[in-house]
This record gives sequence, structure tokens and C-alpha cells, in this order.
Amino acid sequence: MFEDPANNTAETPSTYATSPETPDFAFDPDDPWTQTFQAGLKRADLKGKTVYEVGVGTGTNLAFILQSCGAARAYGSDLDPRLVVLAERNLRSLSPQHAELFHPVHGCVSLVDTDDARRKVAKTDVVIACIPQVGEPNDARLTAFREAQSVTLADGADTQAEDHIAHYYPWTAFDEYPYNAVGLGLNEALLRRLREHAPHAQVVMNFGCRIGTDIIFECFKANGYRPEKLASKIVHQHAGTDISFFVTLEKALSGTNLEKQLVCKFYADPDGKIPLSATDVQELIDKNPDVDLYHEVSVIRGTPIKV
Repeated sequence: MFEDPANNTAETPSTYATSPETPDFAFDPDDPWTQTFQAGLKRADLKGKTVYEVGVGTGTNLAFILQSCGAARAYGSDLDPRLVVLAERNLRSLSPQHAELFHPVHGCVSLVDTDDARRKVAKTDVVIACIPQVGEPNDARLTAFREAQSVTLADGADTQAEDHIAHYYPWTAFDEYPYNAVGLGLNEALLRRLREHAPHAQVVMNFGCRIGTDIIFECFKANGYRPEKLASKIVHQHAGTDISFFVTLEKALSGTNLEKQLVCKFYADPDGKIPLSATDVQELIDKNPDVDLYHEVSVIRGTPIKV
């Protein structure tokens, strides 16, 4: 677990004069994921640097990196084209003196897969991202995998709410990436694109560490980055997030002599002292859907390894 030598917690008090416009389908500044992400960004040495955010959301992090971290310029894009427009509007409200430093990539942008996104990320010092790690519940191959292990999809998990793309990614579409097997296909795809189009840029990513940080570190190393943890916090397991994917992974390895290599990491307490596997968690949820459960959120920086 990360501990700040200055004894600072992962939570970062809001320094904004006004509250951003926050729709139901986006994170807000009071969300523990956002707070932990910003704690990591504060430690990421962004002063004077050009930053590209993959998944700008409401613009909360953009305002933070320009206002509080001293970034010189910010680029950004989002899969949901509404959010780039919202981020521009919020930045003008939250930090008008920095609004002109944000140069957005408009439209629906998956990772950095447009010409404009690639041009901008090539001029970037640090790329930041908080993108999904759970496969789309309705994905055909993921459904077959789940059914083969007799794992039931949670009630309502297949209903696509407005924030659906913030939680899930199209699993089969990223099957060419080895770490897709543990829910890191989208993240691995981003790392590979950045190695190609921004080979000297650092990467700072926010992860839900339900599969443990060891595997996440392995993914970084396998794709040419030296990983380090910048910030960490134990947070509530979101009641609306389906965990059947993690239960399926555990069951698929049962009896293979590999089960100890992947035990998903949840907790029964907010201090992270009572570990639970995904299977344990699902049994608790089946008994009481409102049970309090927790997992770790970590901010991990990857520095390109010179070849």
C-alpha cells in the first residue's frame, strides 16, 4: 500500500471556486476515484509539461492539472463526444485563466485512434487515463465464458445506463491483447498505441485493483514501461458494477494449479485488512445486495523503458 512520506492522505481537498456541471453519467470531484487520481497527479511532476487526457469526462482533472499541477498545456478526448464539450464549458467556469491552455480533440475518440488525437499525443509529455477494466456484460464471447463456468450475471448488469461506457469495454474487440484475459485489454491497447505514437511520454493511469497491482505491473512491463504506484486508496465497491467477470476468472483457474496466481482482491473492511476473493464477495452479495464491500484504487505511472 502506498504511503506518502509527508503523511498526506490520498484525498485532495477541492480548490475550485465553483462546482462543475456534473451529469449522472460522469464522475464528480467528490468521487473517491477522482480524489485518488488527483492525489497521484499531484505527485506526477506535471509542472510545465504538456498533458493529454484520454477520457476527459467533466473536465475535473483538466482543471486540476492546469490549476493545481502547473501543466503548461492540455490535450484531451473522450469516447462520449458530449463530455469534451462539457469539459470545455466546465474549464471556463472553474479556471477561466487556464481555459485557453486546453486544446480538445472533438468527436467520438476511442483511445487515440484519430489523426488529430495522434498528432496531439505525439507532442505530449504525459498521458493520463482512467478507462474501463471490465468487459461489456453482453459481449457474446464473454457471456459464453461466463456460462461455461456457471457464473450468473448480476440482475440489471446488462442494462445500458448512460454511464455504461465509463464502466465497461467491448471485451472481444480487444482479444488480440494478452492482458485482455484479465480485463486489461483496453488499457494494454492504449499502452501499445502510446509506445507507437508517443514513445517518450510517461503514462499515468487510474486503476481499480480488483485483480491486484502485481498483474497490472506485469502488463506495464510487458508493454515497455517501468511501473510505480503514486497513490492508493481503499474505496467502496460500486453497487452497480457487475463482478461476474472476476468470479468467472477465479472459477476458470480452479483445479489447474494456477488458482493461486489469480485471486481477485476485495475487502470486507475500509482499511483493507480483511481480504476477500471475488467468489467470496459474490456469495456475500447474494445473501445481502446492500453489504458493504471494498477494493483498492491505485494511480500507476509508467515510464518508457529505453531499448
